[in-house]
Amino acid sequence: MRARPSTSPITLGELARIRPLAGAELHLADPARTVEQVVLAETFDRLRHCLPHELVVLHDEAATGGWSLAAALHLAWERNLSAVVVSRTVAGASSAALAERLAMSLIVVEDDPIEVALQLAGQVSAPAAARAQRQARIAELLAEQTGIRGVLGVLNRELQGVPVALVVGEVVVAGQAAALAERPQARQIEVEVHAAGERSAARLVAAAPVPGPAGVDQVASLLRLARPSLQAAWARNRLDAAARAAHEQAAFGLLRRLGDGEAPSWTAELGWQVGLHNRAVWLAPERPEGEPSEEVTYLIRASWQRGHGGWPLIAEGDGWISWHSGPDADDVAALRRALTGFRDSAVAHRLVVGVGRAHEGVGGLMRSVAEARLAAHVAREAGAGSVQWFDQVGAAAALAWLPTTEIAQVADLTLAELMAAKDRAPLVQTVLAVLDAGGSLSQASKQLGVHRNTVLARLARARQLGLTYDEPGQRLALHVLCYALTTLWSRSRSGSEPSPP
Repeated sequence: MRARPSTSPITLGELARIRPLAGAELHLADPARTVEQVVLAETFDRLRHCLPHELVVLHDEAATGGWSLAAALHLAWERNLSAVVVSRTVAGASSAALAERLAMSLIVVEDDPIEVALQLAGQVSAPAAARAQRQARIAELLAEQTGIRGVLGVLNRELQGVPVALVVGEVVVAGQAAALAERPQARQIEVEVHAAGERSAARLVAAAPVPGPAGVDQVASLLRLARPSLQAAWARNRLDAAARAAHEQAAFGLLRRLGDGEAPSWTAELGWQVGLHNRAVWLAPERPEGEPSEEVTYLIRASWQRGHGGWPLIAEGDGWISWHSGPDADDVAALRRALTGFRDSAVAHRLVVGVGRAHEGVGGLMRSVAEARLAAHVAREAGAGSVQWFDQVGAAAALAWLPTTEIAQVADLTLAELMAAKDRAPLVQTVLAVLDAGGSLSQASKQLGVHRNTVLARLARARQLGLTYDEPGQRLALHVLCYALTTLWSRSRSGSEPSPP
């Protein structure tokens, strides 16, 4: 029995996603391999006359035992067939191992091989109808989903080997980040996802291998098919997130007013365990720009809570507060995993992260929040994506609150000659290093990576230009001034702020 397909032959990967092969035991050497004909082989002589790209269903004499299947697999390999389908009563573990060694696709079915062959023949002869059948099944699966991750889960399961992600801006909200990676022999396919008022809210992005088990047109068709379910899930998710955010915001305000009191019983309804040891996290923009919009807060919440859905996120001022609670104050494994997973989103949104120390109870949480905010201000000096733990900062966090721009402007008035010099930056940097080292030239030279004589020469020139750092009455003021200038110039070089006057 032969069935001749129309143009654009169907692939093994496509056949494997629809009945009768959906649910079968699959050992696919190449899911992108096309199937041009289906052959029901009762004898080995029939196998010897098969042509390349044919799929063979073994039956009767050709499938009477393990030895027969082994011989059939060798013949299939010699004839360059697409795949061999056999009943489970014949196949064994050794058969799968042999198929793998031969790089031959083996499919083990539970149903009658004759019925399987008839169904496959119809699908191969009419690939468009088979693809429509598959799309109808996927449409049913998508319609059952109520959340964004559920929709993306269906797409990534059905499009095996084709990563799919939901992207807002350049941030992956759900799905596989591999969809955004530039890969050779892969084509990116994008479908816009619109919010209310036909406003583009996000993009569905897929990276389809070319050639691959699913054609570019088929991938694009499935992405468009998922769009209505995704739009409904997006709207529902926004409403749920807004309601939870308002609940958390109000609850945190009540906790703050409690001070050192015991954790109220209603905190358990939110999944909060604030009676244990709490370590706060402060997410903040690299450069403050006022209160963030609701859209930005929604994206930050989605990224931060990915894999940690029970963790709170409270918008406050120009940042967001979260925390991790646990019985062991020294256990930071879960928090480190969360910070690692959030790094790409932090860089994309130009955020820094501060982490407070672990303190017990409601009062301890509020203290950890204050520490985390200080640590976040220190993290701003290292740029977007940086994480600073308060344990490693301590009192030095006070420097992060200095109005560096205003202090640096004082230099124009008090150190005009120095500010006019072309080599002002290395001079100020050297003086700062010496003051940080408590006057030690050797430590300063090691920190700067220059010879000790270079440090001496720079100090002498700085003194000539009015930077008399060694006068006791001016040492503190000049130390702060050098710190402000160095910090501001560093930001200017990174492009995050304009150059100081």
